[in-house]
Amino acid sequence: MNDLVIHENNLPNTLEDLSKFVLVGREKLTAVRAEIRAIDKVQLAEEVREQKKEEAQMLAEALLDAEVRIGDLLKQIPKMNTFKGNQYKEVNSHQCENTKKQETKQEVITRLGFNKDQASRFETLSSNKDVVEQVKAEARENEDIPTRSRVLQLVKEKTKEEKDNEYLQEQFKEIERIKGTEIRMQEAIFKILTVEINEENVQIWIDGLDKCMKEDLTDELDEAIEKYTFIKEIWLKNNKIRRIK
Repeated sequence: MNDLVIHENNLPNTLEDLSKFVLVGREKLTAVRAEIRAIDKVQLAEEVREQKKEEAQMLAEALLDAEVRIGDLLKQIPKMNTFKGNQYKEVNSHQCENTKKQETKQEVITRLGFNKDQASRFETLSSNKDVVEQVKAEARENEDIPTRSRVLQLVKEKTKEEKDNEYLQEQFKEIERIKGTEIRMQEAIFKILTVEINEENVQIWIDGLDKCMKEDLTDELDEAIEKYTFIKEIWLKNNKIRRIK
């Protein structure tokens, strides 16, 4: 079983072989952990314990790498696919008669010896290779054994942090939108109040309109009156509520 302790570059290439490696390797890792606990109980030589711990660390890292690769490969399989040798391709309406058994992605996962939740975790590892490397480095530094649960825990925290950041960004955007709306409303309402309105000034404005502009502004002025009237209604309504309070 010691041949399971291999480096990432020497991992199996096919999905089937990777799956076997992980299934057998997880059992092996459980056994090595049990040996370490037994060594602690009977207080064997520290050298023996260190040897077993190093074996567990190397195997745990190799298993994480293998599960990342499985996740990479699973993500490439369409939900409906045809399995032919070690290749996966989408199913279409013109299947060749000599193509081997058609399988869904879930059927492939089951055939490999995993369940849906395990496959989902492998794909999560695949999507968070940086976190996997972080956990491996963290374990080496602490002379500990890297675990998949630790990776998933950090991914969960990372996802929550990203969602929190997205929420804050949305809040900032909303604040900016509100501030922008306030500024535009103030400009729209009060700009006209900065100009002296009398018959002479209005006539000067009308005479100076660019000839390319629409000469009949009746509709635009009516719309402006409607908007000012609406604003006035809301203002009076709010003032009435304040007085009641």
